[in-house]
Amino acid sequence: MESHKEIVDEKLEHLFKHFHEPAGREELLHEPWLYQIWDINQKFLFLKNDVLIAEPLNSNTGDLITLVPNRCIKQTNEKIFPIFMGSQDETQTLCCEDSGSGQPNLKFVKEHIMSLYKECQECKKFTFYAKSEGSKETCSFESAEFPGWFLSTSSESSKPVGLSHQGGADITLFYFEEKKQL
Repeated sequence: MESHKEIVDEKLEHLFKHFHEPAGREELLHEPWLYQIWDINQKFLFLKNDVLIAEPLNSNTGDLITLVPNRCIKQTNEKIFPIFMGSQDETQTLCCEDSGSGQPNLKFVKEHIMSLYKECQECKKFTFYAKSEGSKETCSFESAEFPGWFLSTSSESSKPVGLSHQGGADITLFYFEEKKQL
């Protein structure tokens, strides 16, 4: 898996350029791009029973995560990319909601990722800021709705992905690699 060594910023710039400058490629804008995402401990993100989990890659795991830019939130920094993250079948989008306990909940909700892209509304509860962190090959995904809360995995395998602050026991750094449409 050497291809993940491409610089995160270059991957995200490529995604944003494709969706923001589609000249002559309008038909491609009907589908999000597919990605494989894994944490720095080699646990891959998968949707299992409508829950995002992180576990080692094996023959029974195979879901990919879809990504598209949130074109309605202006980039205030050229190294921070507002994105939507969704299920491979495009029918669910990752969402951050207030739990009432002080820690936001992370879950997939029935919302087509391309509808969010096309509607052009801020939709902060569905938006994550992807930015390179740790090294040029890794990134973090910060909730736009809950600044300071990042997509995170447990140090244990097969646990749900959640949200946490950086610097704690949970892992907030990820690799990702674009996969071709099936």
